[in-house]
Amino acid sequence: MRERLKAAPNAKLVQYILEPALQSDAKRTFQNMMRCNLAHTVMLCRQGIISKDAAQKLLRGLKALIEKGPSVLPMKTEFEDLFYNIEQYLIQDLTMEVAGQLHTARSRNDLGVACIRMNVRDSFLRVFPLLLSVRATLLKLAEEHADTVITGYTHMQPAQPVTLGFYLAGIAEALERDFDRFMGAYARLNLGSMGAGAFAGTGFPIDRQITAELLGFSEAMENTLDCVAGRDGLLEIGADLSIMGSTVNRFTHDLYYWATNEFMYIEMDNSMSGSSSIMPQKKNPFSLEHIKSKSAHLIGDYVSMITVLKGIPFGHCRDLSEMLAPLFSAIDDSVIILDLLDETLKTMKVHSEGMKDRADRNYSTVTELSDELVRSEGIPFRVAYQIVGSIVGDLVDKGLSAKDITTELLDAAGMEYAGRAFHWPQEKVAKALDSMTSVVGKECYGAPGPKATRATIAHLRGRLAGSEKEFAALTEALAASEKSLDTMVNEILA
Repeated sequence: MRERLKAAPNAKLVQYILEPALQSDAKRTFQNMMRCNLAHTVMLCRQGIISKDAAQKLLRGLKALIEKGPSVLPMKTEFEDLFYNIEQYLIQDLTMEVAGQLHTARSRNDLGVACIRMNVRDSFLRVFPLLLSVRATLLKLAEEHADTVITGYTHMQPAQPVTLGFYLAGIAEALERDFDRFMGAYARLNLGSMGAGAFAGTGFPIDRQITAELLGFSEAMENTLDCVAGRDGLLEIGADLSIMGSTVNRFTHDLYYWATNEFMYIEMDNSMSGSSSIMPQKKNPFSLEHIKSKSAHLIGDYVSMITVLKGIPFGHCRDLSEMLAPLFSAIDDSVIILDLLDETLKTMKVHSEGMKDRADRNYSTVTELSDELVRSEGIPFRVAYQIVGSIVGDLVDKGLSAKDITTELLDAAGMEYAGRAFHWPQEKVAKALDSMTSVVGKECYGAPGPKATRATIAHLRGRLAGSEKEFAALTEALAASEKSLDTMVNEILA
């Protein structure tokens, strides 16, 4: 296979490129390359490109090698890669006359891309059920805390009361979009390249669609140059993982603050926390810190992938193989991120009483007081805003809280800005300033009111069920293609 070169691979080429690639492919690629060999043999036989007798001998040899596993291969770097090591083994086992026919109407290029797509598919599919599980956990918690008041923040400052259920439903909805992106990326990944040859197709009367279907691909890619040159499908997965990582990072950033002594909104489970070697009181949120840091890796991996493609031709070259390590790293980190997040959410405690007390005191409820002035007194909102804003400014200067707003303060500010007092009973002032009153009043579509939140959760649960069916369909389709391949192989052997 190196007849043109008339030299063995250089020791440095072996050390840095060939040997690591062989070791990696033995673990990740062997099974998928053997499936490609089986499917290609079946197609060649069906199309009359090789005889049934040759196909039977090839299929028997391939099945025997699959049973033995990659450990029986010579794995010599002088053969360059896994493909050639398999070919050399088959030649020794079946003779050149038989094994030499396997590579008819194909190239290492279209075979290699098919294996890449299958390898990435296998790895990427591990992320789907974990994301589905996190979404389910979020919705369960959201349902439990649809009435749990918490301060909503803008600019990291108290803004308006919402509920924890409302917040968690928002995260679940964002992760739903991530799942949808994954499904789209999977569809564009799951396309067959076999039959493209080196890039210019082949003159043999092949059937590219049947090979694609037998390998679990939805269909064959059309343009044979794009088959071997295109890597945007891999980039899309890397980008989608980094987008998901961004959402998870922002979510865990909130949880990280909420777990502090200053907030005490949530408490990490002891089993998900770490200790200090010197400070006996410490309970460090280890899982959150690792989730946050690993989400940064996803961005770095994506940048590595897209940078590989800068300044290279739209064709086959070895540069393209350098995209795989960061992509597999991103997928592996995503598995860790989602698994850790799911367990963190399932085991953490929520301190709901402290959440409500803070929302009642930190002035996040005063927008509702302004709204009630508009409703009850018929004054313009901007005037109500001035009245309430002046009261808040005075109380903040005195170190007081929203619970210290009285009807007397309201009347004084009303005289200054509206030219009249309102004479509300203190009970009405207190009700307007209660955080639950603020939340319950917001029941429009998608709002934080308990009824609206539960409706949102119901919608999200329905779509989660749809996502679960979509994922099940993917795995069932792959199982069906594997069964079809086995059936066609056995038909030829029979």
